[in-house]
Amino acid sequence: MSVRLQQLVECACSPQRFEPDLSLNLEICELIKKKQGSSPRLVAMTLVRLINSKRVNQALLALTLLDNCVKNCGYPFHLQIATKEFLNYLVRKFPERPPQGYAPVSTQWNHFDSAFATKPSVSNPVMDRILYMMKEWKVALADKSRHRADFSLIKDMYRLLRYKGPHLMNIKQCLKDLMHLPGYRFPEIVESSISTLVPDDSLKSAEELEEEERTAQSAKLQELIRRGRPQDLVEANKLIKVISGYDQRHQTNYKERFAEEIQKIQDKAAVLSNMLDAVKEGQKIDNNTAMTDLKNTCTNAQLKIQRMIKDEEQDTDKLGMEENGMPTQKYNLVLEELLTMNETLGNVLAKYADIQRGIYNTHYDRPAESPETIEIQPISLIDLDDDLPSQSPVDTMDKLSDMFGLVVLLDKNGLRILLNVTQAGLSWQLTALYSNRSTAAMENMMLQLAVPKSMRLKMGPQSSQLIPPKSEDSVSQNITIENPNKTARNRCGYGTK
Repeated sequence: MSVRLQQLVECACSPQRFEPDLSLNLEICELIKKKQGSSPRLVAMTLVRLINSKRVNQALLALTLLDNCVKNCGYPFHLQIATKEFLNYLVRKFPERPPQGYAPVSTQWNHFDSAFATKPSVSNPVMDRILYMMKEWKVALADKSRHRADFSLIKDMYRLLRYKGPHLMNIKQCLKDLMHLPGYRFPEIVESSISTLVPDDSLKSAEELEEEERTAQSAKLQELIRRGRPQDLVEANKLIKVISGYDQRHQTNYKERFAEEIQKIQDKAAVLSNMLDAVKEGQKIDNNTAMTDLKNTCTNAQLKIQRMIKDEEQDTDKLGMEENGMPTQKYNLVLEELLTMNETLGNVLAKYADIQRGIYNTHYDRPAESPETIEIQPISLIDLDDDLPSQSPVDTMDKLSDMFGLVVLLDKNGLRILLNVTQAGLSWQLTALYSNRSTAAMENMMLQLAVPKSMRLKMGPQSSQLIPPKSEDSVSQNITIENPNKTARNRCGYGTK
């Protein structure tokens, strides 16, 4: 596989080519991701050798393939371009000082280079491309990546090039007089070119977070062992303990990280909701970049959450089921969080769509701006436990006597259950009305009630096991509670058998 991979790289960067073959480049990227191991290093070092070719077309082809690998092969490849060996080889042909009057083709400069005048000059396409890519890596990997500590050498090389050149001897002296330093100037990068490198806001499940972390740990361990210095072997030993689970103190709780990801999305939904509430009638929001970005984040997150909800519902065997067929608390909790988040995002996006259509007076439930503690409740929605000394059948009936009309039994996560309570002699007639305010249908809903042993409970079947989305009182269920051993009280307080 390694020989074939190297042959493909040589073919993609053949001096007979004058245009990159994108399909071949992506095939190489897929092989690197599939093979892993030493493949990222093999390709990186092969490419940096070809970048120093005397043939300009071959060097540019190698730089294009390098860019494709950096943006498609993830952390294992990023780790290789951040090594001292690779970076020194990459700028091997850079003069100790920039050529007089040299500047990249671009006439736009970022804030780091505002002190330098922009003069037209002779340009070197290979150097231009390297400078552009170096700045991409510095911004996306060394500044914004979660593993930025592993990419510190990229930032160091960027500073050396910017201040003086790759052969800088005394950087402290240069810092004293930045205005007169003849360092390399970096072109302005296009924001879209680093979008695949900058950590995105897309929601990841606990399993995806764990897989991502394991891949990074494996790549880092292999690199530490390859270097083989005493300090690297000490670090590798620590990492092995973490990977194997021996070191529990540094183990990552991926469920907590997933909860943090959910909270970040919820916070963004709350910010968008506040911004929408502040929109005045007649005001347009299409040109508001901040709102558009938040809306796109919420849309992508909702699509991901809806897929997770579907997976949770279909994969009940993996989550485990109780003996009586009811889902475990673990299943309930995961699904409850996802349903809550889905409803929150749906409300915010519906409000956004309304304002886009010119409808400003709609109102939806606002997302919470801070996390609320959710207490796991028992399976039973009502528990009239007759073991409690303070509760008796008579007390229960006294409480029920105050419940004429509609009573809200549950109103949470889009599900609302109303009880219509009426008294008929020694029995109480309850009609449960189910409403679904969310955008997803609710299936296999089951209401469980309990009464003391001295009382009798009869629950009729639900009119349907499916509660349609955005429906009010669409499913009903008749319930009867009888207390044959006690008297029925009339409104004057007198009881009859």
